[in-house]
Amino acid sequence: MTSEKKKPNRLIHESSPYLQQHARNPVDWYPWGEEALERARRENRPIFLSIGYSSCHWCHVMERESFENPHVARLLNKHFVNIKVDREERPDVDAVYMEALQMMTGQGGWPLNVWLTPDQVPIFAGTYFPPQDYHGRPGFASVITRLAEVCRQQPEKVRQQAEEMQKALANDIYDHLSRGSVTPELLDRAFQGYAGVFDGEDGGFSPAPKFPTAMGIGFLLRYSHRPGSDQARHMALFSLEKMISGGIYDQVGGGFHRYSTDRKWLVPHFEKMLYDNALLLPVLAEAFQITGRDVFARTADETISFLNREMRHPDGAYYSALDADTDGVEGKFYTFTHEELEQLLDKETFKLVADHYGIDAGGNWEGVSVLHRAVSLEELAKRRGTDTERLQGRLDVAREQLLAYRNRRRRPGLDDKIITSWNALMLIALCRCTRLLDRNAGDAIRLGTFLAEKAFQGDTLFRIVDHEGNAKQPGFLDDYALLADGYSRLFELTGDLHWLSLSVKLVQIMIDQFHDDEKAAFRYASTSEEQLVTQTRDIFDNAQPGGSTAAIAALYRVGHLAGMPEWTRLAVAAMEPLTEVAASHPTAFGNLLQTMHLHLHPGREIVISSGINDPDQPDAGLAASPAGDLAADIPADLAGDPAGDHDAVAQQMLAIWRKQYDPSTWVITLAAKAQSNTSSQDLPEDRGLPDISAQYSDKTAIDGKTTAYVCQEFQCRAPVQTIEDFQKEITANN
Repeated sequence: MTSEKKKPNRLIHESSPYLQQHARNPVDWYPWGEEALERARRENRPIFLSIGYSSCHWCHVMERESFENPHVARLLNKHFVNIKVDREERPDVDAVYMEALQMMTGQGGWPLNVWLTPDQVPIFAGTYFPPQDYHGRPGFASVITRLAEVCRQQPEKVRQQAEEMQKALANDIYDHLSRGSVTPELLDRAFQGYAGVFDGEDGGFSPAPKFPTAMGIGFLLRYSHRPGSDQARHMALFSLEKMISGGIYDQVGGGFHRYSTDRKWLVPHFEKMLYDNALLLPVLAEAFQITGRDVFARTADETISFLNREMRHPDGAYYSALDADTDGVEGKFYTFTHEELEQLLDKETFKLVADHYGIDAGGNWEGVSVLHRAVSLEELAKRRGTDTERLQGRLDVAREQLLAYRNRRRRPGLDDKIITSWNALMLIALCRCTRLLDRNAGDAIRLGTFLAEKAFQGDTLFRIVDHEGNAKQPGFLDDYALLADGYSRLFELTGDLHWLSLSVKLVQIMIDQFHDDEKAAFRYASTSEEQLVTQTRDIFDNAQPGGSTAAIAALYRVGHLAGMPEWTRLAVAAMEPLTEVAASHPTAFGNLLQTMHLHLHPGREIVISSGINDPDQPDAGLAASPAGDLAADIPADLAGDPAGDHDAVAQQMLAIWRKQYDPSTWVITLAAKAQSNTSSQDLPEDRGLPDISAQYSDKTAIDGKTTAYVCQEFQCRAPVQTIEDFQKEITANN
């Protein structure tokens, strides 16, 4: 038994950590590919397809119970061609068979186990199966045996069922959508949809299990940017506050877990995903901009610190996930007992930690404690007769002790593959946090550079960069769209036209390979790649932005920044079939609703062109400024722009802009050195693209002094060079 288990199967040659986890199962696994599919056709043998991902708790359970079981392995090997898929590497395969599962059972989830005909058409599907029959529910071995009998003894029945499923999967959702205009009434209906499911006691927009819903929060913050929308703002900020206080937020190390298993955000599902944290970072930064409350900026900073510490590649990209389990026990790494904390901390510190984080002798989950902010900092300071700043300092010291202690434990597994679309979300997040929180842009630039060098090769964007630095699997719609979006934001931040040119190139390839002209829609997989039993559209914003909504956002953004209105029109045309369903089911379209809001409420375009160092320049602006001592708003360690290329006047202009929530405005900062480097040598020339440098060639620093250009609805006001004049422009008609 031991030797059979240890003998590697074909997955031993795969780079995916998830596939590697199954490489020594006694199951004769194949990776998805022509070798396995050709064998199934040649031998007329049905396929058993199992899909999961490395940090999936129930995937681990089913592996231990079934895929490591020699009896189960013999049954699978005898009757089926067995294929393992990492859903994060092949989201197209996962999407097809998840849709089949939902058709068959009305439910979804992972592990996703599907039995297919030799031509890859699903005939039966389920998620987790127990190892043995239990309370009337068949065990996995029984399911295998019964399906093998049906395939062998009733081939005509199997064929008919496969034909019906093939027709159902081929049904295009766009045939059932009606095209409509983007109107303010649709956003009103979407807001009411969120209000109807809002949990007024604990925040969030669902009962347990409760997910972060970052894209929906982003929509609500934008919707609240008009008079009389206090409820939208309350729902968004209150939900963020409750998450930050709950166990879904790692109170010791920073960063958010996948979701909460309960209504109160107390006990999370402990895996940590890059995309969850990347999506939450921009809304945390926006919440800080709206409220000025340090808790939001602090949480964003702690989350970035966690990601940089535990999930970053040495060259600046980010890994995919941290496992929920350690030694087969979920949450073991993150939880504490009353006794170990009492022994670790001095008496006074322990009392403070226990009061703030809700520690008691019995624990709050299965005998251990999930740390959460049981008593707010403000209330705790009031009880102790001290101020919050002093108390926070003591808690910070205690957290460092707890983190050092926790880091001596056996760590959860790390999925170290680098996924382009998830890293693009992180690039967007870093750019937003750099701009809104006045952070250094180094993290964003390093990440953008890594993806440009490793993932984007020629005219192909790859989805995966493995732990050896090899690019694999041509990208899908969300990879192209989100990275184009991310590079457009990196251009806004740095003024480097190289990033905008990359955005333009990605969008053009995206249109060529993924756009369906007939339906004014997008396919998820490129027409040039492997064709599955059906094509998927990916229109819903679920845990991540849907490929279609990401493509619409990228078209709109890049079209605006590159001066290509035909792309913004194409974005609106792709929006229109989805507007009605988005208004009716808003929690499934948070990302799309943000782009709809941008289209209905276009902001200004502000271009700040930094001057060449001039010792007299800062004084000219500061002397006349009515805004008080703006220098106090600029961190001492940032003598120039966060990117390191902008002068003090540009910094003060940005500080003024940050004081008001302005989600639809485009802010482009052109550095002095970037203005003298606007040649087209880095621009894509093989696709007949326009010279995008012309879009900004006239936005120069007049007489070498920092100059701001404020434009709206294709009209630009007179350029300004003093802080006083800039503030007047910013506050006018806002």
